[in-house]
Amino acid sequence: MMRLFIMLLLLANIVYFTVEFIFGNAAYTPPAAIKPGIPAIELIKNKELTSKTASALSTRCYTVGPYNSEKAMQLVATQLNDFGLAVKIRREKTKDTLNYLVYLVAQETREASLKIIEDIKKNDVKDYHLIKSGPYKNAISFGFFNDLNKARRHSEYIRFLGYDARYTEQKAVREIFWLDYDEQPDKSAPVLKWSKAIDPSSIVQKIPRWCEF
Repeated sequence: MMRLFIMLLLLANIVYFTVEFIFGNAAYTPPAAIKPGIPAIELIKNKELTSKTASALSTRCYTVGPYNSEKAMQLVATQLNDFGLAVKIRREKTKDTLNYLVYLVAQETREASLKIIEDIKKNDVKDYHLIKSGPYKNAISFGFFNDLNKARRHSEYIRFLGYDARYTEQKAVREIFWLDYDEQPDKSAPVLKWSKAIDPSSIVQKIPRWCEF
């Protein structure tokens, strides 16, 4: 009996919703204002994207750099402007490793440093320099190396001779430059080609970035 009741209830619901779908009013009636002067809620249908919005969504944004030369960066920026693209210039401070110094820490006296130099000279060490003044007075320099492995090997050889040689990075602060610009899919600037022609010494990359609208 219960099963028959459930089946009749389901059938009644199906009939009800079918009638509503066929004969009901499909138009949406906005709710009435709760208080006088407050407009009723109105649903706004999705509108097509405006040409400006569509253009913004298709814009591609890039950062190009770093440039070692401000002059080279300015020349590339000018070419981007002539190409019809807006450019933002960014400056950044960075520390570069110039070379590696192999040295022996300062000895208590100048005579002690000279004695070490005389001993090391006997083992085919030709590049040495006694620092005579300043905070490193009586320290011994064994030269500068552009390659870290060479600096490491030379310090190991001095230690093999019985002296606690060390090596350290020599760094310098310099300024590098970046260019931020946006372009449309149908207007791609050959910025890497320009950069290489203007400044072959700079290793420049074209990096996609998040567009800011």
